[in-house]
Amino acid sequence: DRFVRDLAELDALVSTNFSIANCIKTMELQQPKLCGDLRPLKIDLKALKEMAYDLFPTMEKGDDENWIVEDTFSEHQTNLALASNIVVLTLLADASDAIKKYLDGVQERIDVLSMHPSSTKDRRILKTTTRFCSAAMIVRDFYTFTVYVALVTMKDHSQNELRNDGGSPYDATKKKFDREDIVRASERSRMTLSTFDSHIGNNLDRSLKALQQYLQGKAVKKVLLAK
Repeated sequence: DRFVRDLAELDALVSTNFSIANCIKTMELQQPKLCGDLRPLKIDLKALKEMAYDLFPTMEKGDDENWIVEDTFSEHQTNLALASNIVVLTLLADASDAIKKYLDGVQERIDVLSMHPSSTKDRRILKTTTRFCSAAMIVRDFYTFTVYVALVTMKDHSQNELRNDGGSPYDATKKKFDREDIVRASERSRMTLSTFDSHIGNNLDRSLKALQQYLQGKAVKKVLLAK
């Protein structure tokens, strides 16, 4: 459940930190179309958390809480489900690492935003830091959406497994997209996340270009329309 905590912490920085807010305004002025295109990606963190806990019940268990037999069985079922859906497992792991990496990067740099540069080197550091932090809202919304895609894929996979095993009835007419669409969206999310995360610290333009291309993908658009 680390990604849930880290997303909440990043969201708090985006929503309440004055210095980060100023950096974000710079990004909104420089990339108005991209920021506008990203708005539909915004996922309510409370709803995302509830969705994650519904799929993975033992995530709610604290380290100091006693586990009962049902918890152990639930954890076993979760591990089996993830093992049978490598796309989801990989995407969740990559998203969790990327969120943690960016959050740590912002927290390490945040004091620089209040500095008064007195040399060319200081001005260069401030400029680089401002640019890195200007992506905070984009990172929050994109990374949250990749987690959402992974959870939707997991939910769809679980429902299909339940139907195939003769469990509770599963009404396929309620599905808003084909399984092929959601799997493709997960794969696309993982590839874009990898590119975005790899370059955000040293080539933000490349990260933003990868994100722009991601938003044009048909499978991704179908997931957005089904939100």
